[in-house]
Amino acid sequence: MIWARLILTMIVSAWYDGHGTYGVRVSEGEVSLWFRPEWSEVRLHLPDRRSVVEVPLTESFWHGSPELRSTHIRDFLLRHGLVDWPKNRPPRFELEPLGGGDFRLKWLEQVEGQRALPLEL
Repeated sequence: MIWARLILTMIVSAWYDGHGTYGVRVSEGEVSLWFRPEWSEVRLHLPDRRSVVEVPLTESFWHGSPELRSTHIRDFLLRHGLVDWPKNRPPRFELEPLGGGDFRLKWLEQVEGQRALPLEL
């Protein structure tokens, strides 16, 4: 018998507020599917870090601005030259729920003119 593992993930995009804050934007429709209102933060596994980073869930996350905002995400984007994306073409990532408020960010799409991130297999 062959078993297939169904992996459910979200597609998220890099986000910038124009004033120095970076993060990843989750589709509003995905918020209630993958995030629990009792969580005040989530733990994020970034592709180039061994340690997990804690990302707070702001009040606005639940009310129309579903971005995971963190200096760790900003630093990740900076390390890989992903902060100057073309208008309306932010880098896209896969965000995999691992359970219990843990998520893994994986690179999904390279924006033309930007260095590639290593793909995980």
